[in-house]
Parts: sequence; C-alpha cells; structure tokens
Amino acid sequence: MIFIDEDYSRADRLAEKILRNVMIDRRYIAVITDQHIIEPGNLLYGLDTNASAARVFEALKAEPLAELVLSLGDLGDTTRNPNRETATASKDSYQHVKHLTEGLTLPLLTVAGNHDDPKLMEAAFPNQWESQKNGVCRYSFHGVDLISVDVRTGPEATGFISPETTKELDETLAQCRGALIFSHFPLFDLDNERIASGLSVTNREVLAPIFDRHRDKIAGCFSGHLHIWVSALINGIPVTSVPSSSFGFSLEPMSSDRETLSAAPCGYLLVGVATDGSVIVRPRFLPGATRNER
Repeated sequence: MIFIDEDYSRADRLAEKILRNVMIDRRYIAVITDQHIIEPGNLLYGLDTNASAARVFEALKAEPLAELVLSLGDLGDTTRNPNRETATASKDSYQHVKHLTEGLTLPLLTVAGNHDDPKLMEAAFPNQWESQKNGVCRYSFHGVDLISVDVRTGPEATGFISPETTKELDETLAQCRGALIFSHFPLFDLDNERIASGLSVTNREVLAPIFDRHRDKIAGCFSGHLHIWVSALINGIPVTSVPSSSFGFSLEPMSSDRETLSAAPCGYLLVGVATDGSVIVRPRFLPGATRNER
C-alpha cells in the first residue's frame, strides 16, 4: 500500500503553478485617464490638476514595466469656458501637456475624451496607432490587438457611437485572435443609474450583438470618464473603469445622484498581457489633486 501526503501534494502543485506563472512571458502597458491638464496657473474645480498630472507623468517616466502608455481621454481641458458640458481643451493646455510629458520615452496612444479637442490633441501628439479607420484604432501588442473606439462624435462629445464605427469594430474584432478594447465613455451598464442615464455611451445597445459574437476574443474592456475604479464581469467580458489620475468622483451603487468630488483612489493601471492570453491588472496609486497646490 502506498501512502500519499495529500497536503504535500497540494503544496507541490501550487508551487509548480506559481513557478509556471512567473515564467510566463508577460508584457505591460500603462493605462491612464482624465488628467484634465489646463492652462498653466489655473485651477479646475478649485483643484490643481496640473500638479497631479505632473506626478503621474513623472511616475510613468520611472515605470520599469510599461512598454507604452494609453490615455483614455480628457488628457486636456480648459478653464476658459465655464460651461462644463461644452468645455474643450485649448492649444495652451496641450502645450502644457507636452511640457509635462517631456522625457517620456514610451509611445503614447491617445483616445479623445469629451473635454479633449481631437484636432488640437492630434497636432500636439501625432497619432501613434498602427491603423485608424472609421473611429476604430488598432495597435498590435504581444499577441493581442489594442483597439480604441471613438465615441466622441458630432459637434459635442455626447458619447454616441456612429454606425460606421460600430461596423468597423465588428469587422476589426472578426480579424483578431484576441483584443483589449478601450474607450472614453463606458460601453456597458454598471450598477449606478447616473452612469447609465448620462455618463455612458448613449446608444450602447448597438454594441451588445457585437460583444456577443466576439466574446471569446475580448480579454477586457477599459473606459475612463467616470473618475472611479470599478471592475466587473458582464456577459463574460471583464470590464474596468479606470481611475482618474487627478481627482475622484462619488458614484455609489444603485444611486441616481449626480457625481460629486470624492477622495476615491487616483493613479493609473498597469495591464499585463501574457502569451497564454491571460490579463493581469495592477493599480498604481498616486496622490490626487489638492486645493492648496500651486
């Protein structure tokens, strides 16, 4: 009769699993959003968002793992238009972004947010996506396609996805082996009425059949705009709301209250993509904007 030490066997298997995971070839991107960099010498909501943006870019310059930076929007903003619904970044704002990113050697892939001016942002940061068509951008990274979806269409940034962009996303996913999807506005319903009614893609129902068709290829969807960190599994797809690098909002579960400033964690996310198709998300927390910085 042979006796097996069951505890030892389990520990041995766990050690082997850990060793295999460590040996997996994994590469990282840094995902940032909502810096709200404004004209120098100004405050937004009474906050020094330029100082918090400076901290995140200094951290990214020293980040040992990231191979590229992907911005989900509202990289720039302005204080010159008091209407927050229509305010878009000025040329001076993007000049300050360029100043803050001096010395950043990583590629910077940008997605326009509702406070960005796409033309001014493109002039300051020429497109580094490998392909761009009908509002869908694509970049190959470690065996998966990084895909951005432009939901900032029309004269104002309403979070509407056009039929051309919807069709292009479907066709792009059909060509992929695996994909990570990025957008400024959330593409899915979350557990908050305010998000569903006013802060997400307004016609997100057109995306549901596309996600159903390509669910097995989508390793994750990442969005900005909400200034909160939320993770979810929706219809089999991992969904992440990326925290702002500057300031947080309060959007409590099951609430319909408007967003208010909060002490929610700020920073950026490291997203690791492995050869086996697995994805790991790690937060890098940083101090948010404060009211007494200059």
